[in-house]
Amino acid sequence: MKLGILRSFTKDDKYTKSYEEACEELGFEYIVLNILSDNWIEEIRNAGVDGILVRVIGNIPEQKQMFDERLRIICKDLKIPIYPSLDELYLYENKRMYSYWLTAHHYPHAPTHVFYTKKDALDYLRGAEFPLVFKTNSGASSSGVEIVRNKFWARLNVHQIFGMFDPRLSLGKVKLGRIGALRFPKFGMAQKHYVIIQDFIPIKWEWRIIKIGNTYSGHQKLLKGNFASGSDRVGWVDPPKTLLHLVKEICEVGQFDSLAMDVLESLDGKFYINELQSLFGSYLPFQMKINDVPGRYQFVDNDFIFQEGIFHGKGSNLLRVEDFVNKIRNGYYEGKRQLKKE
Repeated sequence: MKLGILRSFTKDDKYTKSYEEACEELGFEYIVLNILSDNWIEEIRNAGVDGILVRVIGNIPEQKQMFDERLRIICKDLKIPIYPSLDELYLYENKRMYSYWLTAHHYPHAPTHVFYTKKDALDYLRGAEFPLVFKTNSGASSSGVEIVRNKFWARLNVHQIFGMFDPRLSLGKVKLGRIGALRFPKFGMAQKHYVIIQDFIPIKWEWRIIKIGNTYSGHQKLLKGNFASGSDRVGWVDPPKTLLHLVKEICEVGQFDSLAMDVLESLDGKFYINELQSLFGSYLPFQMKINDVPGRYQFVDNDFIFQEGIFHGKGSNLLRVEDFVNKIRNGYYEGKRQLKKE
């Protein structure tokens, strides 16, 4: 068994190192591959790997587009399996796409509107109820999420995104970054020519529900101000079984391998899927505690069974590598190719 690990754009390559450490701990041979190079196809073709572990960077649109294009060639033309899967990586850091996917499959989520013309967006705002949530297509921990409470600021957002007079003059919606006390505009990440507007749902908290292989975990993300994402406030309680069943079903329908499903719980107790992310932060080596005992659920004999222990080491990459290797050894990817041929 020999695995490839794709380089990322980060300076310290921390995501690559996490995969390397997971492979070393589990005893699997690996090679780091440079998907950024001009001769990336030959490098990957000649590497002799059984599969490739991927960590996409998605906050700069052109970099995300590069991954989407090149990963498609790896899977479809070079016939090399990747982990997570191509379809779920296409949804990663792509709020437009997972809102379409959730709608197409009739899963509950906050009503989301994606407009590609200024006229359509302004027409919608004339009859809209406020507050509304404006979102950028990418962005973790509530970055790029703005609660807009009146029509004036909503229209200003639309004009910034589409241009006041002509789309060719649009500078886009620019987020602010920070280096120490210095704040600066992130012009390279400006959102232009489309707007994502979501209905505002008052919530009690948000649930993060995780599935990797047959490992299920979950916890609450508690509110800090208006947002739960990025609050760093965690509720270590037993997640609702209905949400564990929901993430299991979504992974089966989408044939997803590694998924964090963030779910809003409204004040009246209803659940709305907020995000689907195949790659996510696991800063602690556990992602669930019940009665102060860390562990996970496994689906066994048609039921979720709790198992005590620490399972999310190396940013959950130990679980990803184990699941990927098991799928390769059991012919999972060959089976998927055969089904497509038939």
